[in-house]
Amino acid sequence: MATHEKTEQVKLQIVKATDELLYHKGYNLMSFSDIADASGIPRGNINYHFKTKDEVLTSVIEYRLQQMSSMLEEWNNTISTPLERLKRYAQIPANELENVIHFGCPIGSLNTELGKTQQELKDTSRLQFDMFKEWLTQQFKAYIPDKNTDDLTMHMLVRTQGIAVMSHTYKDQKLVKREVNKIITWLDSLK
Repeated sequence: MATHEKTEQVKLQIVKATDELLYHKGYNLMSFSDIADASGIPRGNINYHFKTKDEVLTSVIEYRLQQMSSMLEEWNNTISTPLERLKRYAQIPANELENVIHFGCPIGSLNTELGKTQQELKDTSRLQFDMFKEWLTQQFKAYIPDKNTDDLTMHMLVRTQGIAVMSHTYKDQKLVKREVNKIITWLDSLK
């Protein structure tokens, strides 16, 4: 295996482990030692690839954006209508039920944490919401072009984030299922 390829594999291993840590522990409580333990990579090797925790976070966000982009592209290619794609998005909290109940939304949690004291990092993390926002707007425009799609997009983001926050707060699985069904009913009623 070429050195560059091995380096990229090690970096990816670190990024994936850090992604999980961010979701389960949070950015500010996570340390390089935690990353080393989770990734199985010695701390010195982590420091070789990433000089600061901020650099690791930026790489995690880039990784997440790539994953999200691939997922949305797949949905565009495999789900035939904008309405069905919007419904698929609405089902994310239900499809990730156990994680949402225990940890909330990985994007929302990270943005909330960073927004308190680390505005520059929060602005980078917000790119994840921006990607969903752009995609949702495209779906709404294709589904109901005569409506205010910006308002509909923000309404969808607010509702799905609200589901994540409240179901995490109350550890209520029924809330997730009930609220996702309400979103789907709302989507059907828009046309």
